Amino acid sequence: MLLSYFSSGFPSHVKGKALDLSSDDMEYFYSPFDGRIERIEKFVVGRPNRFAEVNYDYLILLRRENGKLIKILHVEPFITVGEEIKKGDKLGKFLINPYTGGDFLHAHIEGLRIKFPKLTKYDERGIGKVVNKCKNYFDVEIITYSAAGNLRGLGCCGGLLNASLPYAGYGGIIGIDSVNEVKIENMKFFIRRIKKKNVVMFEARKGLIKNWEYSSSFKVLEGKPIYGLPLFEAVLSINSLPRVRFFIKNSKFNEGDEVDVWELINSSSSLFP
Repeated sequence: MLLSYFSSGFPSHVKGKALDLSSDDMEYFYSPFDGRIERIEKFVVGRPNRFAEVNYDYLILLRRENGKLIKILHVEPFITVGEEIKKGDKLGKFLINPYTGGDFLHAHIEGLRIKFPKLTKYDERGIGKVVNKCKNYFDVEIITYSAAGNLRGLGCCGGLLNASLPYAGYGGIIGIDSVNEVKIENMKFFIRRIKKKNVVMFEARKGLIKNWEYSSSFKVLEGKPIYGLPLFEAVLSINSLPRVRFFIKNSKFNEGDEVDVWELINSSSSLFP
């Protein structure tokens, strides 16, 4: 199951208050908790995205048994308002819309108390296999992954890398509290200090995260890159292999090929500003 905290440009992700969660079948969304559906609202999305298949999204509000309200996006619901939901119930089908097109299929979730586990295994080798090839991108499952609790990811800078670079211009290193520097090939990032434990955030420019809602969030709504053209997106997994998506057109690689992720990033690093 794939998930991501810091590969999206929407403010709730940048603040560490949201996560994107997929499922094992990567088609349907299953509820991670018990609760009751309080609201369902369909709305049109005007944001440009050439990968989108539909131009709408759904807002689903679910009240947990502990009283907390959960916000869910990017899922076409199979359920109705007032319905009681149990953990594991199929809530709906993932949407490929202007918010999610080009990304791994997922539900956006807000309202959870997000904590990060401590690093338990570190391997900086980026060896993986191509598992999904399209005209505009391909995915690599990382075999030599690092781990923090039940999270797995690409090892980088002493932890697990979670970011979309250079496109979003920021990201997170999960599993550690501090790091001397975050350097990815020829690009060095600034460290952004936050209060959460077991995570280090980084940014391409000083003040980028702090001022996100005053500048970068408008670019996100317009579908424009924050810092540079998209090269790769590193996402995490739970009890499966994490993935890195490369936005490289007409790649020479085929499904099943073994690749070195870091070599590939290095050879394409001219895309970094």
